[in-house]
Amino acid sequence: MKFFQTLILTLLCACLVYFGFIYVSQIDQVKKTASPHEAEKDNDTALAAEETRTTKNTDSSHTSLKGSKKAMDVILYNQMDAPRLYNGCEVTSLAMLLHYSGYEQVTKNALAKEIKRVPLNYENGLKGDPHDGFVGDMENGPGLGVYHEPIYQLAKKYAGDQVVDLTGKPVKKAIYQSLEKGYPVWVITTSNFDKTNNIETWNTPNGKIDVSFNVHSVVITGYDKEHVYLNNPYGEKNQQVDRDQFEDSWKQMGSQAIIIKA
Repeated sequence: MKFFQTLILTLLCACLVYFGFIYVSQIDQVKKTASPHEAEKDNDTALAAEETRTTKNTDSSHTSLKGSKKAMDVILYNQMDAPRLYNGCEVTSLAMLLHYSGYEQVTKNALAKEIKRVPLNYENGLKGDPHDGFVGDMENGPGLGVYHEPIYQLAKKYAGDQVVDLTGKPVKKAIYQSLEKGYPVWVITTSNFDKTNNIETWNTPNGKIDVSFNVHSVVITGYDKEHVYLNNPYGEKNQQVDRDQFEDSWKQMGSQAIIIKA
């Protein structure tokens, strides 16, 4: 009797295992049958997610381009190229601006000969005023530089009424709107494109002025939300510079800007 009971229990267990296996196989088959559709849904979800990411990236790219101007292809002149102008960044930058505006034969050295000059030191102890002309020795030093008024007058000898002096205007109007219209901008800044602590007060024939031997001139060729791009007459084309720092240095040096309209 015990033997038959054990046999019956064994058969029952075997049946349960068999039917359980059949059930699991059917469930698995259902899953396999449904999986192509599920995969398609997964693919659709992935594609939708990718489209969303792409759209976001595209929107972000467009956003980053708003309020920007791709750097223009303005010729680069190096003030240190022979014949060297050791302190000639202002006329070298003006030569770039004139070339872009169609005055291609004008050289930095020709402009250096034409720019008005004043002494670095007068016999009476006064200092030269860069608003009057280039102060000191442009070719070899010592020298300071020249501001927008003499540069404006020199540019007008070539481009006449096309030359516009935007000095004193807000940075948006003087620089960024000019760039958006396709006009590179001649500016006065500092040699490291940031505010400087190297400021001196000079007594000149026109009164006291603040000057810095860190003064520098470049041509602004483009900008975006974080940078300005400039032709540096020390030898770098479309150099990328922090926009906020540049604006600080430009304002510190008197917000000087000149363009030549086409």
